[in-house]
Amino acid sequence: MSAAPVLELADVRKAYPGSPPVNSVAGVSLALHPGERLAVVGPSGSGKTTLMHLMAALERPTSGTVRIAGHDVGQLGDGEASGLRAHLLGVIFQQFFLLDALSAVQNVAAGLLYCAIPAHRRQEMAIETLQLVGLGHRLGHRPSQLSGGEQQRVAIARALVGRPAMMLADEPTGNLDQATGREIVALLRELTQTQRTALVVITHDQAVAAAMDRQVELRDGRVVAERRNP
Repeated sequence: MSAAPVLELADVRKAYPGSPPVNSVAGVSLALHPGERLAVVGPSGSGKTTLMHLMAALERPTSGTVRIAGHDVGQLGDGEASGLRAHLLGVIFQQFFLLDALSAVQNVAAGLLYCAIPAHRRQEMAIETLQLVGLGHRLGHRPSQLSGGEQQRVAIARALVGRPAMMLADEPTGNLDQATGREIVALLRELTQTQRTALVVITHDQAVAAAMDRQVELRDGRVVAERRNP
């Protein structure tokens, strides 16, 4: 691929203090390009969640380099890292984390609060993005009035509304039934293709992993296998 990577990890390690220290990520190197879809798989305790936190600039590596759109995360201050997350990243969690007091539009617009965008434009962008994920008819509904699949679509819209360079999804189908999960995976594939947004999915579900362009398998914080899906 000729485009510069959105994400680059070079011998990234993350250790937590203890006796002995816990080496959660132990020397991971990989790159992700615009529009590419990567699944990270592995058993519980393999380091998947820690790796996602490093990719999302939520944690700093103990050693090695994490670059997001060319920015070395380890060299950024807290404010700079927050700004990078606000402008370049969208994160989707298994638990949705929607605010029940807010409508779907308000929840999605909240994803732009730190982007110095006027309130009326935040609402316009939220409506446009909800329409993009097929929820144009649920704009005023609160999370408690939506199905699990609809709530996950709101969460996806919130992650996508700022048109990030990369989205990261932690078990995005984990709280959904199988049919709804397939719909969400198909939606993520479509959005990354049309928006040229890179996607990293952390998953235990082999069907979800197989729907991505390639997958890496972690064990004990190391990449033990990597393959491109047909």
